[in-house]
Amino acid sequence: MYSKEEIQIMNLDDNYTLLYPFLVKSLIEHFGEQGEKTAREGTRRFGRDRAETLRNKHLNAGVKINMHSLFAVGPDLPPDPRFKRELQELNPEERVSHTLYCPMAEIWKKYGFMEIGRMYCEEFHNACYSSYAYGYTKVNLAKTLTQKEDEYCAFNVVLRPENLPEELKPVCFEQYDPGYAGPSADIPQAYGKSGFSTLFIKLYYHLASTAEEMLGDAGKAAIGEGLKALAHDAARRIQEQAKEQNEPVNREFVDLNYPLALDPEQEPLWSFYTNEGIRELFVNTFYPVFHGELGILKENA
Repeated sequence: MYSKEEIQIMNLDDNYTLLYPFLVKSLIEHFGEQGEKTAREGTRRFGRDRAETLRNKHLNAGVKINMHSLFAVGPDLPPDPRFKRELQELNPEERVSHTLYCPMAEIWKKYGFMEIGRMYCEEFHNACYSSYAYGYTKVNLAKTLTQKEDEYCAFNVVLRPENLPEELKPVCFEQYDPGYAGPSADIPQAYGKSGFSTLFIKLYYHLASTAEEMLGDAGKAAIGEGLKALAHDAARRIQEQAKEQNEPVNREFVDLNYPLALDPEQEPLWSFYTNEGIRELFVNTFYPVFHGELGILKENA
């Protein structure tokens, strides 16, 4: 049995995870191959953004930029109690692991979004892990749970000092930095609502801004249609989740189980993503449907 807090984490994770396929589905329905190309590019940008954010945190805290740091020092994906991994090796040069249960893959499968989920796996991991170590990481994802015949995800992610230019070796590995005294600060792992909210806004921003850049106003409109479909589904899911927990659908329940604040003005991350049109698209498209179907209006939030 899961605790109430664990169930909230699981709901936050699932509700964040569904953003991707609803937006990508709309792009592909409207633009076909070009829509898929756009979605893949947006996914790579999302991966690079997350990598660069984590790398900057590590550099500011005196943490070496290597595979141990990438996967074990303040990761930006909040933990989900359902996730199961068989970790075979983790050291500064490599992480070898099998993911046995992935909540993201499971909900994509439930919704019939496995092909779209596989796009995410193909693009995100390589972009993120490679970018983190300045483009020198080698990423081998031989199996994925988004491939229907695969029973686990097989990761082999490697950073070899022999492949680095001389100036990066001391940045990445202690043995090349004789005066290294260790990190200057602790970096906690992302957790709960704040962690999923950050990922949600980053992912939306990169998919939407890439669609606008590559497909113009029509691409932006397709993202808007995806947001409306997401909002309808999100409201339905919140109602079902409240029923399962014998809770009323009120502001407190929504706040604890959905990644975004009920009032977009309470999301400080928007100030770092300054394409006002992209923010307005989300606020004017998602929130009216979400609030309206839940009976929670912005002026009362």
